Amino acid sequence: MHAPHTIVSRFLKEDQGATMVEYALLISLIALIAFAGVVAFGNSLQTLYQNIRDQIAAALA
Repeated sequence: MHAPHTIVSRFLKEDQGATMVEYALLISLIALIAFAGVVAFGNSLQTLYQNIRDQIAAALA
């Protein structure tokens, strides 16, 4: 069995797990920004398309 100080030193030297955590945080941040963008612009886009639809319907009537 390995001594505790050996396990700790191996853990501190390994950077593969840290890289995976960094990528996970980055992906989470991108997803959060994308979600916020959809929420922020979703209603505006819906209103825009409704106005366009109403103008087309009025032009055809």
